[in-house]
Amino acid sequence: MKKIITTIFTIAVITCIAQAQSLDDAIRFNQNELTGTARSMGMANAFGALGGDLSALSINPAGIAVYRTSEFAITPSISLNQNKATYQGIKSSEDNYSFPLNQIGFVTTYRPLREKEKGIISTHFGFTYNRTADFNFKSNMQIGTGIKDGLYDDNGQHTDVRTLLSVIRNEAHGYYDASGNFIPRNAYPDQLNGRAGLAYDTYLMDPVFDDGTIYYSQYEDVIDYDDGTSEIYYRNANGINQKNIIDQSGYAGEYGITFGANVSHILMLGASLNFQSFRFEQKESFREINTNSFNPSGPKDLDYFDAYGLLTQKGFGINGKFGAILNLNPLRLGVSIHTPSFMEIKDEYYQGIESYLVNRDNHHAKTDIDEFTYNYRTPYKVEASAALILSKFALLSFDYEMTDHTSSKMTSKDGYQTYFDAINDDISNQMKIAHNMRAGIEIKPLPYLAVRLGAAYFDSYIKKEFVDIEPTQWMATGGIGIRNKNFFFDVAYALKTNESNYYLNTSQNAVLEGLSFNEPIELSNRKHQAAFTFGWKF
Repeated sequence: MKKIITTIFTIAVITCIAQAQSLDDAIRFNQNELTGTARSMGMANAFGALGGDLSALSINPAGIAVYRTSEFAITPSISLNQNKATYQGIKSSEDNYSFPLNQIGFVTTYRPLREKEKGIISTHFGFTYNRTADFNFKSNMQIGTGIKDGLYDDNGQHTDVRTLLSVIRNEAHGYYDASGNFIPRNAYPDQLNGRAGLAYDTYLMDPVFDDGTIYYSQYEDVIDYDDGTSEIYYRNANGINQKNIIDQSGYAGEYGITFGANVSHILMLGASLNFQSFRFEQKESFREINTNSFNPSGPKDLDYFDAYGLLTQKGFGINGKFGAILNLNPLRLGVSIHTPSFMEIKDEYYQGIESYLVNRDNHHAKTDIDEFTYNYRTPYKVEASAALILSKFALLSFDYEMTDHTSSKMTSKDGYQTYFDAINDDISNQMKIAHNMRAGIEIKPLPYLAVRLGAAYFDSYIKKEFVDIEPTQWMATGGIGIRNKNFFFDVAYALKTNESNYYLNTSQNAVLEGLSFNEPIELSNRKHQAAFTFGWKF
């Protein structure tokens, strides 16, 4: 198994808050998938040298100086995530819709009353919001069917444990030390903690005797003998089914205040101060399902249960961007520098179990919420771009972006310095400089109609020796637009694809501690997005 999880959608599920930060968090905080206006998206956001678009200000703030008028625009969108999973030949699929607001903003242009061709031709101010990441994602992974546990050993513990509920039931009884000696817990129901306490509270297991410390689970039953003794036996005759369900939501967005100036129609300059907002929530559930598995059966039998971990992250950050565009008509060259974002992140995490019985009763229990606040510094970026403008008929554009993921850093004022040093070492050693590229073309067969195409390649953020599959992504885009003197309307479609491996987390304190899985889950993701921009010039 490789050292790091290879998909941007994963997180380590743990309960100790000092362990809640990982390389996966750095990957998520560094994620940047600007969608923006439909015009920009239709050309794969290759707008660094073009400017004159509200999304372009987030790429190169000098793009504000290309404006000749003032403008307001808003871009709602619809997104469809399609996910396929394969584990040991078992295939499953899931999809989900979301309706993000890609962008909203305005630009004002000031031109002196007396037109001139030299010096400061115009100055500009803009306020924009651009969504930079969409975390809405759902995956429903079939892990196994007809799953049964092994026989009992001399201490009444299941051997060859393959179901999570039997792991928890064993945990309630005791454990084996390093020498192989069984250490009983002798815990009464009100003394059970962790997963065992949650399972008891949700009617997944009960003590054999009311005042006893020996438990049987929903996968077992008890025979009471006339001499007052009892025997536990396994009734999961047909085996249960298992699924792993990931449900993610959230976004990253950037509010930008941009200033720019047009110097002699040759040099465009711009700078922006930007504020990031970040919200991410993930509920990862491991589900075990009774598919007429029990013999004997009854109305209070388990239908299914979910054991889950729920992580919520909220953050706020600030950065600066500086850019220039050189107009060598018909060629334009652009360059911009993005400083790191300096963010404060707050994590909340807890685990729980939800059980659903055949008689439609349901029960829920969860642990206390762990909270932790820390600081994160995203990588810096450098962008270079070129565009060729062929009169009013067509334009071609290309952007190159260099992102130094190794420059990211995680810190905390609340201690745990040794742990954060280890994370930062992983960032430096396992992450790398990514080289992303975007290209777009726009053709105007009619003065009021534009047709657009684009493509983008997003490089891996991890060195290849640390992953099974490099997490590169491809994006193909297209769109059309109509505009007159005061109004414009654009439509765009984007398809982004990636393949990855997902490793279920069975480490200490994880929801799935005690289980083992022989291979990763193969994931295939297709993200479709359609955007619609409504804009007014004034």
